[in-house]
Amino acid sequence: MKRLGFLLKFIGFGLLFFLIYKIGWRETIDSIKKISAGHFLIALLILWVAFYLKSVRWRIISISYKIQLKSFQAFKVFFIGLFLANITPGRLGDFGRLLYIKDDLPSQKVGWSSLIMDRIFDLVCLLLFSFVALLYFQVNFEIIQFSKDDSAFLLWLIGPVLILIIVFVFKTKLKSLLSPWWKAFTSHDLGFVKSIQSFLLTCLSMVLIYGVFNYIAFVMKIEIDHLGLFLGTFVLGMLTLLPITVLGIGVRETSLVLIFQLYELPAQDAIALSLIIFLIQLISFLPGAIWFYFSPIQLKDLKSKKEII
Repeated sequence: MKRLGFLLKFIGFGLLFFLIYKIGWRETIDSIKKISAGHFLIALLILWVAFYLKSVRWRIISISYKIQLKSFQAFKVFFIGLFLANITPGRLGDFGRLLYIKDDLPSQKVGWSSLIMDRIFDLVCLLLFSFVALLYFQVNFEIIQFSKDDSAFLLWLIGPVLILIIVFVFKTKLKSLLSPWWKAFTSHDLGFVKSIQSFLLTCLSMVLIYGVFNYIAFVMKIEIDHLGLFLGTFVLGMLTLLPITVLGIGVRETSLVLIFQLYELPAQDAIALSLIIFLIQLISFLPGAIWFYFSPIQLKDLKSKKEII
């Protein structure tokens, strides 16, 4: 099973090399040359601001769980976790955050709960923008053709029904298993105001992170509908969660090529834009890498944390 998961990761690399082979290295490189070092640095700073906002949100959530983190501590540990999440399989960097704040945790379950809550805000925001994106592209391009066949509706209905049946059959076991975790998860005191504050910080950070695509496209003088590109990158963000890619490689490029095709724009610009964003993202992890170098943790400790679940 582990070998299969490892092999699936190479699907993204295969997609990337296939696209570049079809389009050409020279054309892609010519498109990459359209951006200057100054614009590259500005895009990098935008990402760092977005990550800072996410660290502020994580601190708000942590304090609501009685995990008393100082501002700089949350900022530093968040960046280390971001770095680890992107160099370890299964995004184990989130586990690493707990190792750096273990002395501040009321319990392991509470620590886990704070990370889960942190991720829920990201996921809700991503799903919300992705839903708006799908509506936008459906209205403008009718990318989904709805079937009049009732059997298609039945197929969509079978999945939720099966899940409900499984939950009903195993409800006792599920309750005993999840009850301690649910108690820890609901032990926060976020309240309405802090929840709204955390959600707004999430939205603002997401706008900055995915807005970098628009900024780079603008300085590259790519004549695209920027609202469509902005919303499309959220769908791209959802697709990069699939376990067939490393750091979104291949999936990000393929998705951008499809978006560019909707606007009848050259594929080499889509790949160039994606590769530039990829390089900016890699460099944005540098602060976390430096802090990790000066206060490293053992990767085996990350694995042991994962096994707790």
